[in-house]
Amino acid sequence: MSALSRTREPRTPFEEKYLAEARRICLETVPDPRYEIFLFGSRARGHCEHGSDVDIGIAGPEPLPGGISRLLWLLTESDVPWRCQVVDFALVTDEKFRKHAYEGREIWRAAN
Repeated sequence: MSALSRTREPRTPFEEKYLAEARRICLETVPDPRYEIFLFGSRARGHCEHGSDVDIGIAGPEPLPGGISRLLWLLTESDVPWRCQVVDFALVTDEKFRKHAYEGREIWRAAN
């Protein structure tokens, strides 16, 4: 059975708490509504291990002004217990990666 066809495992209250914290940090740090913010990867699909990282995507009309450094720093300094990775999809040229990341993503904020 492929990873994409498996049933999503329910999140624990612990996971919900810290994913909500990561989401809050992202939404506050990237207030521009032109940028979609989403969770992707194993945590979005519900097939993660306890120590799996948190993959966060930012997708907008252009690369995020100022880059992702501040957002990464805030996530690292937060109480979120997992390693967080942030991808600015305006800079992604690998369409296979983009398609895979977008499958099963959990949108935290849709772009306007």
